[in-house]
Amino acid sequence: MFKRMIAVLAIVIAGTAPALAKRVALVIGNGAYEHTVQLPNPANDAETMATKLRGLGFDVVAGQDQTYGDMRRTVMEFAKKAYGAEIALLFYAGHGMQIAGQNLLVPIDAKIEDETSLDFETISVDFILRQMSKDVKVQMVFLDACRDNPLARTLARRMGPSRSGNVGAGLAEIKVQETGGEGSVIAFATSPGDVALDGEGDNSPFTSALIRHIDTPNVSIQTVMTRVTGDVYDETEKRQRPWVNASLIGEVFLNKQAVAAAPTTEVASLGNTATTAPAVNQAAVNTATQSTISWEREKLVWETVKDSDNIADYKSYLETYPNGTFAGFARNSIKRLETQSQVASLNPSATAGTAPQAGTGLVAGLPDPQKAVPGTQATESSLGWNRTARREVQTRLNLSGHNVGNPDGAFGPKTRAGIAAWQTANGIVPTGYFTAAQYAFLTTQTAVQYTAYAAEVQRKQKAAQASRSATNSRRTTNTKTRAKNNGGSMNPAGAAFIGGVVGGIIGGAIGR
Repeated sequence: MFKRMIAVLAIVIAGTAPALAKRVALVIGNGAYEHTVQLPNPANDAETMATKLRGLGFDVVAGQDQTYGDMRRTVMEFAKKAYGAEIALLFYAGHGMQIAGQNLLVPIDAKIEDETSLDFETISVDFILRQMSKDVKVQMVFLDACRDNPLARTLARRMGPSRSGNVGAGLAEIKVQETGGEGSVIAFATSPGDVALDGEGDNSPFTSALIRHIDTPNVSIQTVMTRVTGDVYDETEKRQRPWVNASLIGEVFLNKQAVAAAPTTEVASLGNTATTAPAVNQAAVNTATQSTISWEREKLVWETVKDSDNIADYKSYLETYPNGTFAGFARNSIKRLETQSQVASLNPSATAGTAPQAGTGLVAGLPDPQKAVPGTQATESSLGWNRTARREVQTRLNLSGHNVGNPDGAFGPKTRAGIAAWQTANGIVPTGYFTAAQYAFLTTQTAVQYTAYAAEVQRKQKAAQASRSATNSRRTTNTKTRAKNNGGSMNPAGAAFIGGVVGGIIGGAIGR
């Protein structure tokens, strides 16, 4: 019996996780928003992460593009499974917001029209964390939800200056004690209060790095997150730094490779006795070493080419690592450089700094290939225009020769047709919706006309104000003249009556 106990202990010490260890994960990705900017990556992020976690032995409760009702049901299913788990994990990608330090996850049907909406249209992170703290040994939280959220800006405007300060950018810090104690890892895609990037590939920069490292054999979650942070920081050109807060008594491994029970070898000791110790599994050591060397070699190659402007460098990486960790980034870089090359060949003057000319097409006016991206409702919504800004856009369209009617700030069919006509005239895909680059082009194109228009509007306003002032002055003079003609005196009742009449006249003139 004693020898059997020693054998079991040897297996545990060697790193074999208990076969029945309970791991439960909640994975949600929301991108198809109905009332705000849609996000292309969260559904992909959630699907890929769910697959990765299942491979690590997690019982995954997953949902994509969920409404408020969907999210409540999904969290409830997760809560029932998470009770008593060895590890409970939350991964969320999509829109999030913080109100007075409280983090909220946003379902796809949320409108967030006022503060009341928060309780009935969003899911609090604290609410989910409570479900993860019921007899759970280790809680892990990964929030890729720090994207720029127009719903938060809308709410801040409606809350007014005195309360809008409660609406923060990005997400708020979560302290580890809030998750139930000493077995917690909390990771944000970027630092608290900052805004994360959605990325240009199928996954966001944070999720891409997390997927890349989370199942690395025999590497603790602390080391995994260090690698994730470094990759995101490098791949976003130092614009995004993930934030991690961990409170773990020891190292936690999500992919601790089982090592076969090794034969024992006698170890000489003092005296005539001998003790036994497990022999080193050299094959396992060699495999792990080779894996580490291969990874470091690939990463070194990528570090060499990732900032290159030469397509051949990226193709060379892909030839060596066709399914490599950075293959997606390499292909995106090739596409970007090829587009830049096409633009330069069609518009040589753009590379020489020639100013854009109206009506010469998008290529001539917009050398940046990103400005050739077709506009959609999502790209236009991301601009965050209020009614005043929309009136300005309509005015500029009129000035460019594309009549959209009276600028009223409402983008109806006539305005959409005008936008499409302007896009067609400038060689842009006529979708009827703006991108940020297209709006910048329209602003540059109509700069002279709009300046003249604004000056004329200001002149007319001053003239109207001067006319009203002159009219009021004449009325006052006439009143004084009539009073003088009446002998220069007037009883109090009469004065009060005349004063009321004059006040009414002046008030009416100002009100018209």
